[in-house]
Amino acid sequence: MRHRRKDKHLNRTSSHRKALRANMANSLFTYGRIITTKEKAKYIRPFVEKLITMAKKGVIKKDTDRLAYVHYYKQVLSKLNNKEVVRKLFGEGDWRESGGIAERYLERNGGYTRILKLSGSRLGVLSGSSVGDVPELEYKMEGFERKLSLVGNRLGDNASRVIFELIEKVEEEKEIAPKVSVEEK
Repeated sequence: MRHRRKDKHLNRTSSHRKALRANMANSLFTYGRIITTKEKAKYIRPFVEKLITMAKKGVIKKDTDRLAYVHYYKQVLSKLNNKEVVRKLFGEGDWRESGGIAERYLERNGGYTRILKLSGSRLGVLSGSSVGDVPELEYKMEGFERKLSLVGNRLGDNASRVIFELIEKVEEEKEIAPKVSVEEK
């Protein structure tokens, strides 16, 4: 029985799951978006969000408490095992001028990633699209205009594919129109 065991096993050993989680998080931080299965994206999402939160806490303490900053830096480094990705996350090295991923989300409380579902087992069709169309996703990342052409092919394993990506900007909250009150005479 699996009482109180909420983690997915993904048909892998624990060491394989740990390596999968670190490698996919590295890819997500490097490229900004990856195409994977829905189950893997759901498994990795809390891990990635916790890493970004730790990096945010470190960036906040960078000027005031250097020891706390180094502590958070080493914690993230121990989980990712990739110095370049950790530098990008904290805004160090080449990303000092442009800012890191954590600095982008300082004003946001969680929800740094999103999962866009591709419909069914056909990789090239976004949910709600027709089968004959080959959609292209256009986005801007790190100053470059990019296109992601989703080629429609059948998947042999019938796995549901998703696009797992970092949210680009902190979206402004839409102002709600003030209610018009009826003046009493």
